Amino acid sequence: MIKFSRKYFWIIFFLPQLLSAQFYFFGRNKVQYENFNWNVIQTEHFNIYYYDNFFEIAKIGANFAEESYQDLKIKFNHVVSNKIPLIFYNSHIHFQQTNTTPGFIPEGVGGFFEFMKGRVVIPYLGSMIDFKHVIKHELVHVFMTNKIYNQLYDHRISTDRFPPLWFVEGLAEFWSTDWDTQSEMVMRDAVLNGLFVKLENIESIYGSYLMYKEGQKFLKFVSNNYGENKILELLQNFWRFKKFQDVIEFTLNEKYESVNEKWDYEIRKEYFPLYTSSFPHLIKSKRLTNSGFNFSPKIFNNNGKKEIYFIGNYNGYTSLMKIDYDSLEIENADPEVLIEGEKDDTFESFHLLEKSIDVSKNGIIAFITFSKGKDVIHLYSINENKIVETLGFQNLIRIKNPSFSYDGNKLVFSATDRKGYNDLYIYNFNEKSLIRLTNDYYEDIDPIFSPEEKKIIFSSDRTDGIFKKKKNLFGLDLTTREIKYLTYVNANVNNPVFAPNKNEIFFNCDYNGVYDIWKMTYSDSTNGMFQVTNFLTSVYSFNYLNEDKIITSAFEKFSFQFYELPLTSFDSNKFVAFYFDNIGEKWEEKSINVNQQKDVIKYQKDYTLDYAVSQFIADPVYGNQGGAFLTLSDMLGDDRYVFYIYNTAEVQNEILKNFNVAISKINLKNRTNYGYGIFHFAGRRYDIRESNEYFYERIFGGYISLYYPLSTFQRIETDLSLANSDKELIGKFLSRKALLLTNSISFVHDNAIWHATGPIDGSRFRILLGYTSDIKFSNVNYYTFMFDYRKYFRLGLRSTYAIRTSFYINEGKEARRFIAGGSWDLRGYPRFSIRGNKLWLVSNELRFPLIDQININFPFFGLSFFNLKGAAFFDLGSAWDKNYNETLGSIGFGIRLNLFNVIALRYDVGKKLQNNLSDFQKGLFYQFFFGWDF
Repeated sequence: MIKFSRKYFWIIFFLPQLLSAQFYFFGRNKVQYENFNWNVIQTEHFNIYYYDNFFEIAKIGANFAEESYQDLKIKFNHVVSNKIPLIFYNSHIHFQQTNTTPGFIPEGVGGFFEFMKGRVVIPYLGSMIDFKHVIKHELVHVFMTNKIYNQLYDHRISTDRFPPLWFVEGLAEFWSTDWDTQSEMVMRDAVLNGLFVKLENIESIYGSYLMYKEGQKFLKFVSNNYGENKILELLQNFWRFKKFQDVIEFTLNEKYESVNEKWDYEIRKEYFPLYTSSFPHLIKSKRLTNSGFNFSPKIFNNNGKKEIYFIGNYNGYTSLMKIDYDSLEIENADPEVLIEGEKDDTFESFHLLEKSIDVSKNGIIAFITFSKGKDVIHLYSINENKIVETLGFQNLIRIKNPSFSYDGNKLVFSATDRKGYNDLYIYNFNEKSLIRLTNDYYEDIDPIFSPEEKKIIFSSDRTDGIFKKKKNLFGLDLTTREIKYLTYVNANVNNPVFAPNKNEIFFNCDYNGVYDIWKMTYSDSTNGMFQVTNFLTSVYSFNYLNEDKIITSAFEKFSFQFYELPLTSFDSNKFVAFYFDNIGEKWEEKSINVNQQKDVIKYQKDYTLDYAVSQFIADPVYGNQGGAFLTLSDMLGDDRYVFYIYNTAEVQNEILKNFNVAISKINLKNRTNYGYGIFHFAGRRYDIRESNEYFYERIFGGYISLYYPLSTFQRIETDLSLANSDKELIGKFLSRKALLLTNSISFVHDNAIWHATGPIDGSRFRILLGYTSDIKFSNVNYYTFMFDYRKYFRLGLRSTYAIRTSFYINEGKEARRFIAGGSWDLRGYPRFSIRGNKLWLVSNELRFPLIDQININFPFFGLSFFNLKGAAFFDLGSAWDKNYNETLGSIGFGIRLNLFNVIALRYDVGKKLQNNLSDFQKGLFYQFFFGWDF
């Protein structure tokens, strides 16, 4: 759930207007690749929104929601009276296209609750267990928000208060799922490596996954030591106190410090004894990498030289990489980037946390990226050092786990279709054919060919019986399509890999709480598995280096690194037997009963208020002025209406004359986004881009804008407006009438990635051509050209050299001026003091980390500031109308501070370069302002 306090709402709302000169030029695109045909399932407590072929899983999700509702109304002792809108997407790729939130959704987000319209938005990721968990997690947010609002309202307390995020997310986890393998892995790593934080410092990990898990763990501690009823009492007592630690003290009847210390003791008592039986990766393995995030190592013997190919992220861009194994003997050997991702639409994004790469014996790398609306498989030739083929399939949206056959002629993989099914497929390179192997809603992953290539070995949650829905290994006969169990344990088993002798299968299994490596004999008579490793934290994936060693990708100290593990490192004889007598039948998930004629309806747009703000100003000179701004949108966020109304009358008889209104409609449903509207503005104005004089202007008309994203990184924008303008220069009895037709077209590119205070890598540029003409009186006639290019050269993980080159021209009759000066462009000069119809600007800036953290402790509270950045800059530029006057410049040093992830504060010190750069100013200039780095 994402929530903003109302006291910050005004900052958030007005900031884009204040910073529009920085932001309107650039930005990545949210592309609507699909045209969804939405329907609604109406249940007792929910409206379930789904599209196309997702009906079967939507009914299952509806049943999960109703079951969760019945459980949560008891846990919260509360009912939500209004129907809850639940919006389902059949994959994460489609989920990322949602318009219910304007922001971009990264890979790790599994759903969200949007509190303005009360919407719950969730993608189906292939697992029924995860689907149920996320639905219930988000419904905990719905119940909590509703209950707290009612409590505060009933007690006549401002309703903009909310518990801290660690409690909000911790409760959502505690009441929606059991403690799972990933939770255990993260907590083990945090506690045993000194990364665990007590409640008093939990804000230092604000918004992180660790914060979710610590919150969940604390509530489990409260439940075990003080009683399950205390969880609800924490919510019921929330209205009594402004500080949440006071709520804890009152509810638990114990000092906050004492509760905190007891919890810390319980955590240490639980995890420290693990050192007696388990090992850190570095103790039993040799670490091969020291930085970045490294996943899915694949070993290829290239003419006697061993090479490791993998998916990694070292600089913010996920890429296909290679490391020469022999070079790892050299400390800090850097990997070679073969294909840099996330900079163009061919390799728009890699799925970093999924197994998405394999290498054939012929030297062909199969790797998966998102490209132009769906996942594709790229085939990269190691010998030719290039992409030789790209495979895309019409009805397959998400692809993962590619694996070559032993002869390299086939590729098996797991993929999601439009029904949301996560099934197995084989692509035959010789026949250019795709064969579907499974077709059901069970999650089938990690497929590999058996040595004789007659079976596919894979992991699936189709396990039934006493270990229902656990992931076990199965074998699928390619001739009969019969599926048989290979393992049957009360654990999750995945990532099978055949040993070089082809007689054993090694795999990951979480039998001991985290994913270790286990093995089994590959035969029909196998009746159990042996433990190979016993690490404190999980092995994520692995591959054979030779018969005696494997390369692992392991999680430790909140990082994924490669390790070289001799198979003789552990002397474990632990054996776990398989009990195939208890497998039962194939399970079926219960779905809600619906009458398709009565309970399922076509989605109809129903517009409701998003937000509304108003403002009133009483001034002794200019009189009373006021206005309002409000927006409406439909449930899916595809259609929006924006209303803006205010009055600038200074005396009573000008009220009607100076009535200002703008009405716009914005449509985001399809790939081509568009907006149109009408407006009427009147009043006394001062426009620094035109003159130093006040003037009265009445202008009314309409506009239309089109926005076509070519990809996430590039777009074309067009604008057309027609406006009638009557302008009078105050005090000089001069007037000008015009019927202004303005049109423009722009090409925009942005693949930059950001650090705390601005871009740190990539590039951004915009080229704009425009023309403005008075088509009735010929009083105005000018053309516009804009060019703005920005490039960021990475010097280190957190340092960069940034350069901006800009050139702007407005040429013609009554052409408007451009402005510069101040902290955002030509530093050292008064803000907006440099004006002209033509303007150029070159900025150079070296950005580097200065101080990672500052702590200020007061008697009753403390403040922490993070990521204090330094900047050395050199600016050049000028502006002129007809005759070029002089070149201006400045040089200096600045400090940048990201304040609460809302705004960046900037303080610059330097010298101006004067007289065509021939000398420096006397003394120094000092400028303090706000805004992100260019």
